[in-house]
Amino acid sequence: MLPSRSKSGLPETPNSKASQSALNRSGLSETSNKTTPATPRVSKLARTPSKSESNSPSPLQSSRPSVDRSPRSVESKLAIERRSPKITTPTDKQPRVVKGTGLQTQLAEAQEELRKAKEHFASVEKEKAQVLEELKDAKKLAAEANEKLEEALAAQKRAQENLEIEKFRADELEQAAIEAAQKREDEWQKELESVHNQHAVDVSALLTTTQELQRVQQELTMTTEAKNVALSHADDAMKIAEINAEKVEILSSEVAHLKGLLDSKLEAKTNEAAELVVKLNSEVDSLKSELQRGLVTEKKVVEMEALIEALRTEVTDAKRAEANAGILMDEWKKKAELLEARVEEAIQSEKSALDSLALTIKKLEECNASLQDAESDITSLKGKVEALENEIVKQKGDLDESNHHLQMSKQEVLEMEHTTEVLKSELQNIEEEKQQALDDAKQAVLTIQSLRDEKNTILNELEVSRDEGEKSKKAMEGLASALHEISGEARESQERFLIKQAEVAEANVEIERLKIALITKDESYEAMLSEAKDEISCLKHALERSEQEMKDLRFEFNEKELSSMSTIKSSKEEIGILKEEMSKMISKLEGAEAEAKSAKQEGVELFNRLKQAELKVDSANEAMEEAKAENLRLKERLLDKENELQSITQENDDLRAREEAAVKKVEELSALLEEATDKKTVDNNELSSSEKEYDFLPKPAEIPEDNADENVTEKTKPVESLGLPEVYNGGERKQREENVNGNVERKEPVDEEANSWENCNVTGDLPPEEHEQESLDDDVQSKLDGDSLGQTNGLSLENVDNGSRSPNKQQDLKKKKPLLHKFGNLLRKKSNQK
Repeated sequence: MLPSRSKSGLPETPNSKASQSALNRSGLSETSNKTTPATPRVSKLARTPSKSESNSPSPLQSSRPSVDRSPRSVESKLAIERRSPKITTPTDKQPRVVKGTGLQTQLAEAQEELRKAKEHFASVEKEKAQVLEELKDAKKLAAEANEKLEEALAAQKRAQENLEIEKFRADELEQAAIEAAQKREDEWQKELESVHNQHAVDVSALLTTTQELQRVQQELTMTTEAKNVALSHADDAMKIAEINAEKVEILSSEVAHLKGLLDSKLEAKTNEAAELVVKLNSEVDSLKSELQRGLVTEKKVVEMEALIEALRTEVTDAKRAEANAGILMDEWKKKAELLEARVEEAIQSEKSALDSLALTIKKLEECNASLQDAESDITSLKGKVEALENEIVKQKGDLDESNHHLQMSKQEVLEMEHTTEVLKSELQNIEEEKQQALDDAKQAVLTIQSLRDEKNTILNELEVSRDEGEKSKKAMEGLASALHEISGEARESQERFLIKQAEVAEANVEIERLKIALITKDESYEAMLSEAKDEISCLKHALERSEQEMKDLRFEFNEKELSSMSTIKSSKEEIGILKEEMSKMISKLEGAEAEAKSAKQEGVELFNRLKQAELKVDSANEAMEEAKAENLRLKERLLDKENELQSITQENDDLRAREEAAVKKVEELSALLEEATDKKTVDNNELSSSEKEYDFLPKPAEIPEDNADENVTEKTKPVESLGLPEVYNGGERKQREENVNGNVERKEPVDEEANSWENCNVTGDLPPEEHEQESLDDDVQSKLDGDSLGQTNGLSLENVDNGSRSPNKQQDLKKKKPLLHKFGNLLRKKSNQK
């Protein structure tokens, strides 16, 4: 209140010295009153002296000379300050002196406030430097995290290279298995040719089969070793993945630690900034009160308003900059949300990869169990092979006995060897066509079956011709049963072979499909990695931009500091300008607070970026683990398919061995069949010599019809046993049985005679003209071959009735059947003549 009174009392007493002394005293007391409360603020806030402290005196120094000074010194100083052109001086000198004292006190107060503002400004600069250093440290940590990320990516690339190497090895193993299968097929073809060329090399064939079984065992051991090697490679890949996961965990722990440090530092800075804001607000309030006291003249008010408008323009510019920064923040937030979504997708893919790993482990266990089952099957097959060898040895003994009885027929066998060679060549052609196409193989099987049927018929005739060799009959019957079993086994083996070929084709298709899926997965993972790298590069560019923005802001801040210093120097010339500059400083302090807040926000942004980098690292690791899991799963599938192929080839080898044994037996039986046909031709030649006995036959008129019917019905029974060979196809057998049964049940004698005549034609399908010409020959042959027919009928009836009839009945039948046969022929001739 004292300065206002002095200012109002100046024009009343301009010439009195008492008024000047009172004014000086009032000014001194006012300065003392104003300086005393400002001293504790200096002690609290002034931490480092500014550059302009040397020029500005302390409040104590400025207050002491103001007490000791005389009015002359005050007038001299006022005269120096009047030289400034901006201050408007009135015409009277005494009011100037009074105004000068008031201005001097205000100048001292303004200098003190300037000093305090400089100290605050220096402290704010220090804090800003600390924040920048912390930002640099955070950038260094981010760079270290990026380096670790690059190391993780390099490890991932190594793992992918290892996976590619393992794929290449698996492909090589598959090719080796295919080549081995082809080699085996070639070897089997060669062995088949050698078997067809050499009939008596049964023991060597068995030795080759055992050697091939040993080879199969060795191949199985090799495949198990390859599987173990592949499993070891997979374990190594899993270990590498675990090491990478541990590294990622270490990196995440370090990032979390850095986050904690950043959070603690940010909290400390926020607390300090809040304290500074409170202090600055208090100081601003005090300064505002003082400024309101000093706003006297209208000119200063106008100048203040102009300056305020300029400041408002600066504030609007700052707000615009803040709005731009907010837009950038929103963009970064959107990018962070997108990255978080991708991280969640990567986590889900990792879970699916773990599930697929569990499934592949289960499949591996199942494959091991199937391998064990295959080994047990191999042991059982070995036992079967040994049993077959024993049976072959027994059959060889029987064949030696039969060869002892059949030494007389060797010449005829030599003649029939040519025909067997022709048949062998046909069989070789059929086998080649079988390898080329499955349809041709079926036709070859049908031809072999027809040959077997013919051999069975010839074996039956051989049994009729062998009266003395009961042992040889039993051996031939055993051979026939063995041939039946072998033919059934051959059919089953062929069917299995076809099924296995289809399974092999399906397995090859699945392998190709899995390879295509592998290629697509690799491409997708490479695309994911490229996207992650692009995002990392974008983040790096964003960091560089933020750094550039920080540099620009720092440069602008420095420019503003320079401009503020220039305004402070100009404020020494004028008190009004000084107060305006003080308002500018207050606004700049507010701007510094806003910059501190912006620095805090940038720290938060850096924290978010670190989080994003961590999420990217996690996503890259998850993608790497998924790729490893899928590669392992595909490797396991390839191993399973290889094992299935090996088991299929083993089964094919076994089936081929059985087929070779069956072919050998068929060839042996074909030789016996040829011998039987030779004997039949000899018998026919002997029958031609007995045509002269035709006169001894009874006349057809003497034969009663009832006896003829009975003879026909009795004649059909041996025909059933002689004429119909057992055919494997059920349809033909049923048709022939129906024909025989129908012929027996009919009442008309002419039809029964015709059917009995058709059933008696065993060798076969002659034209009607030849029947008329050869009817007499048949009558003669029927008379001479009565004994042979009796023997055949006895054998067939024994086969049908299983030994139910007595030997007396068989002898009676042997006596009656030749005559009945002749009567049936005569009746047929009679019916034909009618």
